[in-house]
Amino acid sequence: MVGRGKAKQGRSIGSKRRLKVDRINQLPDPLICQILSHLPTKEAVSTSVLSARWRSLWLWLPRLELNSRKIRSLSALLGFGDRFFDSNRVSYMHELKLSMSDIRFIDSEDYDSSCFTSWIDAAVKRKVQHLCVRFPPNSVLDVMPLSLYICEALVSLKLHLVVLPIADFVSLPCLKVLHLDTVCYPNEATFERLVSSSPVLEELEIKGSVSCKVEDFRVFSTSLKRLTICLRFSLLHSESKILIDVPRLRFLSIDENLSESFVIANMDPNVKVDLYLSSGFVSEAAYDTSKTRRLHNFLPQISMVRDMLIHLGTLQLLYVYSKLEPLPQFGYMSRLHVALYHSHSRWLPTFLESFPNLKALTLVFYDDYEDMRSEEMSHFSFSHVPQCLLSSLESVDFKVRIWGLGVQMELVRYFLENSAILEKLTLPPFHYDAIQIEDDFVKKVLKIKRRSTKCKVIFI
Repeated sequence: MVGRGKAKQGRSIGSKRRLKVDRINQLPDPLICQILSHLPTKEAVSTSVLSARWRSLWLWLPRLELNSRKIRSLSALLGFGDRFFDSNRVSYMHELKLSMSDIRFIDSEDYDSSCFTSWIDAAVKRKVQHLCVRFPPNSVLDVMPLSLYICEALVSLKLHLVVLPIADFVSLPCLKVLHLDTVCYPNEATFERLVSSSPVLEELEIKGSVSCKVEDFRVFSTSLKRLTICLRFSLLHSESKILIDVPRLRFLSIDENLSESFVIANMDPNVKVDLYLSSGFVSEAAYDTSKTRRLHNFLPQISMVRDMLIHLGTLQLLYVYSKLEPLPQFGYMSRLHVALYHSHSRWLPTFLESFPNLKALTLVFYDDYEDMRSEEMSHFSFSHVPQCLLSSLESVDFKVRIWGLGVQMELVRYFLENSAILEKLTLPPFHYDAIQIEDDFVKKVLKIKRRSTKCKVIFI
């Protein structure tokens, strides 16, 4: 009886499984393909062994992610791609991610870059909406097909280490996102057409080292809202120029070593600016005096903005520059986020004089414990009070590991004692578990006399 019960139970489970499979098989092919598109490509392809019907369903996937690192050989990769992108089969394609990240394939004698160009061309003919193509450094750069320039359905285009063909005509009516990372442009007109002929473009990223035939980057767009420029010009491009004319821009990130000419036309004051003009510590001895002229021309162009983030190396660069020329007035600046070392704090009052109407200040410090314990930092004081502390500053947010050292206490004291209308000063958690030291620090902070009667000290 027990054996019969187990057998009956086994048949019941098997029937349920077959029922589930049958229910899936009852679905139409397009719906099954849509379901498969949410699986990793390898898993979706593995369903081809289920039955004769499933053998070729993966060929109709609307999404495909092809990464050379996940394929055992170049011949397998080429065979897979040629079969999927068969020109005799036409289907809709939503997204293609093509990543040739395995340098072994690039170095192979059988490697033929033209196959990737033909695959991308096939995706364009299938009205692909999202296209991402990546190749590894030091590889043979692959040329994109001309059809890419007239892909009517394309919404997002992300290219890394590829070569663009000369563009005499570009029409990308649906393109909203364009990321160009270390792309080789045949000429300046091709880059300019790519941007200006995308009438609904909202996000543009230009990144990488510039070593091709382009020295001037001109960005003209009436629709663009986010622009990221992260470029490194070689010595061969010492006369490089960047021109931005984007009246609807809302976010601008600049990460480059300052071109010979950097012009921003029609800057809206509501743009949030993310400024990264130097990647490391800039000493006065190593300061390149040619940057004085470039900063002199560049800084006034962003002086009307209301929200800005200044990265660590940039503040050091501005500090050295300020010893040669005064910083311009950022009279409209309302929110300022600054990354700095504690040693920069002595210059902080002078720096803040350039922001007379500042309302919100965030300070991010990067020192370690030993730096803050140095003899220089143990005797710390400020010389004067800038205008913003007297009339406009409402909040100060410290992003720093609290050690309970004197320099940190003096910074907190400076803002509490001198900010006339301050409403909130925020301090992060203590760096380590030392309850007595933390309690002493908190007690000292709470005892500081506050110039503003509305000010609250918030310990997170």
